[in-house]
Amino acid sequence: MPPWTEYLHDIAAVASKQLFFIGGAPRSGTTWVQQILDLHPEISCRGEALFHKHLAEPMETMITLRNEALSAKNSTLFRHTGGYPLPEPDDVEFLLGTAILTSLSRQSAGKACRAIGEKTPENVFFFPRLKRLFPRAKCIAIARDPRDVLTSAWHLFHTAAAGEDEVDAKMAFIRMAMPSLDQGAKATIDLAARYPSDVMTVTYEGLLRTPQLIVSNMFRFLSVSDASSIVADCVARTAFAAQTGGRQAGEEQRGTFFRKGVAGDWASTLTPEMNQLVLRELGWMFPHFGWKF
Repeated sequence: MPPWTEYLHDIAAVASKQLFFIGGAPRSGTTWVQQILDLHPEISCRGEALFHKHLAEPMETMITLRNEALSAKNSTLFRHTGGYPLPEPDDVEFLLGTAILTSLSRQSAGKACRAIGEKTPENVFFFPRLKRLFPRAKCIAIARDPRDVLTSAWHLFHTAAAGEDEVDAKMAFIRMAMPSLDQGAKATIDLAARYPSDVMTVTYEGLLRTPQLIVSNMFRFLSVSDASSIVADCVARTAFAAQTGGRQAGEEQRGTFFRKGVAGDWASTLTPEMNQLVLRELGWMFPHFGWKF
């Protein structure tokens, strides 16, 4: 194991870079954006590190249990000496920040990076805390027509049960998923309002329509080169055909991560009643993101 001071030097170097985090609903294009950014010669962007669920939450539990154990010892066995100092609330943040920087250092090893980022969909909820840990951090939030998100998620995640009514199952799936889509969209809008200079919102539809413009904007947002040759290369290498071995956007292959690669495909999967349900519950977000009813 290298000396501890070398680790400190490495994570301090990472902390000085432009850190960023990508988030958005699952099946909204977060992986697409992550791959585009990771291809840039000055960016390392990987996913998913699950910082919230598998670092922050367990650390909070660990520190709470340690606090309880020390308090019990201090009030009984060592009450005559005052016992051992209890953990401070900031201890969790210090440990969490160190763990995140260690992960980012490992993922970017061997690449000369100006910007280092990570993609986990839930980052749209976690970013305010990440911003407290890393005040210069930026966020790229991805939004997609929720009807297409639901359609894509249905085809990838749903496994038909014997004898199930597909329409009923699909309706139940939609009802289960809509609250998180609602919360995620509200979190995205709130982030943009709270951190207007440090949050960029990208839509899946915009990335399909004008990929070079959106990609160039993302590169400038992260303060890396947006040279046309780099933009064109990143766009070409992450195009649907390139990701699928030559299958063109619109050519469906069910059960695959890259199923169809188009916008507006919800009409092939959702019934008119399902569409109306989504619009009734989530239609408030359509004008904000520029989607058509």
